[in-house]
Amino acid sequence: MKTAMKVYELSFQKNIRDIGGMVTKDGRHIKYGRLIRGSVLTKIDENDEQIIKGLNITDIIDFRSPDEFEYYPDFKLEGVRMHNLPVLSKKTNDEARQRMKSSDGNLLWFLEDNTSGFNHLVKVYSEFITTQDGIGAYKKFFEIILNDNRVTYFHCSQGKDRTGFAAYLVEIALGVSEEDAMNDYLYSNIAMEKRAEMMLRRVEYLPFYNEEYKQSLIDVFSTRVEYMNSAINAMKEHYGGTLNYIKEALGVDIDKLKSLYLE
Repeated sequence: MKTAMKVYELSFQKNIRDIGGMVTKDGRHIKYGRLIRGSVLTKIDENDEQIIKGLNITDIIDFRSPDEFEYYPDFKLEGVRMHNLPVLSKKTNDEARQRMKSSDGNLLWFLEDNTSGFNHLVKVYSEFITTQDGIGAYKKFFEIILNDNRVTYFHCSQGKDRTGFAAYLVEIALGVSEEDAMNDYLYSNIAMEKRAEMMLRRVEYLPFYNEEYKQSLIDVFSTRVEYMNSAINAMKEHYGGTLNYIKEALGVDIDKLKSLYLE
């Protein structure tokens, strides 16, 4: 279970929270103020800037593709190390590049039918495990946070998929139960509820919109147990389970990780 979840709401981005306070199966807690999961740090106002600076971040890890962080760069913080670690494969990123040629291209991609958004994300989550891009990005993520005295803000675009999987891995490695790690992942649905509603209202007025595709768009803006299970099943198939994937594919020193982030 999580105790006293710390959620940070910026003017534009709501899906930002400290994973500190989560209880491990042996009764310890993840330290507060060390691992903060979130969404892209763009469209920052003065109040947002003060919140961000108050987190004392030393490192920002960006899981987005090169095109994503070129179009929507993070707010720059003096003295903070920036790490771009694209998770998705070159093929998936090339497809994204084509979609981003228009302002609504990202949404057009998911309007093939009312299941295309769901099916796309199921496929993407398995690619976290099966592509060298995914393995390489998450391996480097752990290498960064395994350095002493880091305060890491890690994010993708909305903070729910690439970031959600990273948070799930960290929590499992630190000894959080699968149920609690899954619940933290699913909390993005609550954090993003208003933003998802806003996006749905916006696309209803676009000429290509069809009510038949509404469920597909809802799935794109959501986290689903089925998405995470796609990754979990891939880890079982290829490595025998989540912990084996963390140890073998990513090379994580779990004892050191626990010494840095548990109390």
